[in-house]
Amino acid sequence: MFGWFKKLGRFFKKFVVVIFGKAAAKALAEAAKKMFQNAFGSVVLAIVAELSASNLSNGEKRRAAYDRIKAEAEARGVEMKDSLINLVIEMAVLRLKDLSE
Repeated sequence: MFGWFKKLGRFFKKFVVVIFGKAAAKALAEAAKKMFQNAFGSVVLAIVAELSASNLSNGEKRRAAYDRIKAEAEARGVEMKDSLINLVIEMAVLRLKDLSE
């Protein structure tokens, strides 16, 4: 269903568990859940969900998500580094995966 985003989410989850342990992975999942409860987080989640269902290639989905989230942050006066935008995308993928299970 989520294609590349879903694969990225699985990889990220496994990576966090291997590097930091299951407790840290659970804490990160809870933080992601809370992060998407505010207005900006809801927009990010909607962007990633919309793109995950699109017919774009995986690279195009990632780039479109990045561009749209960066533009949304700038419109709200929030300065986000590239690494933070990529992390937010990965966390949104994890959150969507949790919602779909």
